[in-house]
Amino acid sequence: MKLLRILPEVWEDADEAAGWYDKKGGRELGDRFLSAFRAQLPEIIRLAGTHRQVYKEFSRVFAKPFPYAIYFRLHQDWVVVTLLWHTARNPEDLRAALSERHGLE
Repeated sequence: MKLLRILPEVWEDADEAAGWYDKKGGRELGDRFLSAFRAQLPEIIRLAGTHRQVYKEFSRVFAKPFPYAIYFRLHQDWVVVTLLWHTARNPEDLRAALSERHGLE
């Protein structure tokens, strides 16, 4: 079984998104977003290595029903969660963010 590492910046991404949902739909919506994000983490570990790579060595899953993708990659015995990204954002910015965070691992 792989170990999970979540970059601190991912928690910042999650807090920022939850704050946005709190403002738009009340505290319950922000909490639901965080729950949807956290619910994917055991699945990422359980299915590590079976996801299609979507950019370089990064794979993704979605924090359904929210429009966020969780980007991660395998590194030795670790699954490294690198980025939480709103799917409506510019794909070029996504590539830049993944490249930048790759260096933080």
